[in-house]
Formats: sequence, C-alpha cells, structure tokens
Amino acid sequence: MNINITRNSRLAFTITELLVVITLIVILVLIAVPSFQAMIYSSEEGMAETQVRSAIRAARDAAIRSNGGADGAAVFSFEPGGRATIIICVKVGEMTDWFDDTSNDPNRTVRREIFVAAPGFAPVTLPRTWMIRGYVSANAFTNAWYGDAFSGLTTNTDATIRTQRNWVFPETGFFDDTLTSDGFRRSTFMVRFQAGTGALVGATTEPALVLAPRNSAAGRTNPPFNDEGFRADREGREDPVKFVRSWLTRKYTTTVVNDRRAVIGRRSSDMVLARPVMQIAMYNEQKLAAALKVRMNSASGSLYLSPGDAANPNHQPMYPLDYPSNLLSKIDQWIEGDTSGPGGIPDGVVKTVSESVAANEPPDSPEAKLFAIDRLTGVLRPMEVQR
Repeated sequence: MNINITRNSRLAFTITELLVVITLIVILVLIAVPSFQAMIYSSEEGMAETQVRSAIRAARDAAIRSNGGADGAAVFSFEPGGRATIIICVKVGEMTDWFDDTSNDPNRTVRREIFVAAPGFAPVTLPRTWMIRGYVSANAFTNAWYGDAFSGLTTNTDATIRTQRNWVFPETGFFDDTLTSDGFRRSTFMVRFQAGTGALVGATTEPALVLAPRNSAAGRTNPPFNDEGFRADREGREDPVKFVRSWLTRKYTTTVVNDRRAVIGRRSSDMVLARPVMQIAMYNEQKLAAALKVRMNSASGSLYLSPGDAANPNHQPMYPLDYPSNLLSKIDQWIEGDTSGPGGIPDGVVKTVSESVAANEPPDSPEAKLFAIDRLTGVLRPMEVQR
C-alpha cells in the first residue's frame, strides 16, 4: 500500500508546476492570437481582391459577348448592415428623364442610359467590412449624382468639396425604402466596358441609371404602382431586361412618360445613378475607422449613420455630426497611403520612415490597395503610392 501511495504522489503536479504550465499557455496564446488574426486578415484581403478581379472580368466578358451594342459594367453596391456587393450589369436602353429631383419643367430634361443586372451573372460579395471606393476627379459631381444628398456636404460646410477629388463610397442603401421617390439619394460608381470590344469606358457626360429594386413593398399598392408592370421588386427581379424594355417601348403619351420616369427614372427608389470610374480602392472599413479615430456604426456596418438612426430622420447618406468636419479629406489621405500624422491621424503627407522618425510619428503604412483598370484588357493594375 505504501508503494501505491508513493507512485500516485509522483504522478501529481505541484501548484508551482501548474502555474508554470498556465503561464506558458498564456504566453503561447498571446503570441498565437495576433498571428492568427493577421492570418485571417490576410486571407480575407486576398479573397476580397480575388472577388473584385473576377467581377471586373465578368463585366468585361458581358460587354464582349454583347451583340446588340449593350455595354457591360461592374456596379458597386452596399446595403447598411450587409456587405459590399458587385453587380454585373448590361445596358438595355436610354430614356429622357427629369434633369433634377424637384423640377417638372419639360425644358429641364436629360437623356440617360439604363443598366440592369446581366442574365446569367451572379452578384459578387466581398468579405464583411471590406469595401470598395471609386476615384472621382475634381469638379465631377453633379446635382443628381452625389448632389445635395452627398454625405460630405452634410457634415462639411466647405462647399469646395465639389471642386476636389474624392474616393466615393457606394451610397446605394442609404435612403428611405418605404418611399417610392427617394431614389435621388442613391448614388454609386461603376467600371464600364464597351460592347463588343471590351475597351474601358471613361467618364461620361451623364451618369447612367441602374435598376436596383428596394427590398420593400411599401407604396407599391398605391396608384400607379399597383398596376401590372410597375412592380420592380417582382417583374424587375424576375426579368430586369424585359421589365425595363417594356417601359422604354410603350406607346408615347404624357401619362406613359410621367409613369416611366416615376418607375425607372432618377427619382424612383428602385434606381441608382452610377458614373464610370477608372480607378478603385479596396480597403477594410474597420482599419479606416481606427486610423481616423472614429467609431463604425454597428447598424450600418460602415462609417455612415444607418438610415433608421434617430440622428438621421431623413434617411440621408451621412456621417455622424460629431465626426471631424474635414473627414472626407482624411479619408482620401488615408486611402492614398497617408496613415499617420500628429496623434496618429493622417496629416496629408505620405512620409518615408526617416521623415516619420524625424517628426516623432509612426511611419506611414498604406492599408488600402489602389488599382487602375487597364483601358484595353480590363485588368486591375496595382497603383503604387508615391512617397
């Protein structure tokens, strides 16, 4: 019996030994967790880039396959609380639309092209918190496209923002989806290719309309939206090409023209205005928020206020009012490689390591990936940040 007791005592651990083992485990966890998180981040980044490249390639393929002059486009979309999505679209026609959102003046009209989701192409979705922005040159904004509803003009009283270059966010889901005519708040960008040749299409005079039915039946039971052929959420999803063409080919009457503009025009909540861009940026929204020292909105999954937020009763695409007034400039700076400055916030200058050390600041470490789209092949070409 004494032998058994001695043998059992040798199999036991002392408190000191247990503490040593626990300490080692904690150290290993502290080392492993950041590495694991970095591995996940790198994997998601690679997945996001692969998805973007495949979507751009699919849009170009749709344009090349076209035998009726229908350009193809990769249209960028984001729904609050969801993920960034790329919709492969084709042009189905053109229409005369009201010039702006409030005037019914027949002398203030404009010709706009219309795109719909291309048959046979599934939307491409990026990993959560991964986003795409499009580069817009100075003086490119219009009253309709990123106009008065543009978030930068909501929080930044400096109207010269219109005259500056911007990396714009796909503001497709920031509107009141219970209304039939709140579409003027919906703006985004696209990468567009010419039918037949697949050549990249640059900035156009007028942004195009894209059919993007809202996920709501509100208002669709009232005239004229309760008539057959008015339900973009039904007929428009089942066969978007047929739905739009049926409106474009209806016999001309004043009633038909007004109904057409109400259903597939700029004001319609089922439509988004999109303009071609030639450069895009892929980045992580959480990283951007951390660099700017602002919080992400948990409901929208972005820096924007959710359309249902109490601080956003008009369902505008807007940032919280307590964000810095120069937020848009800081976003542009961060995307273009300036990730550090006084207090860790971008200061408008991309510094070398030696310059950062001299300024007693952490070195700039570009987080966003910038791409230019090749005009002939449609291939994404990485853009190096100039330092």
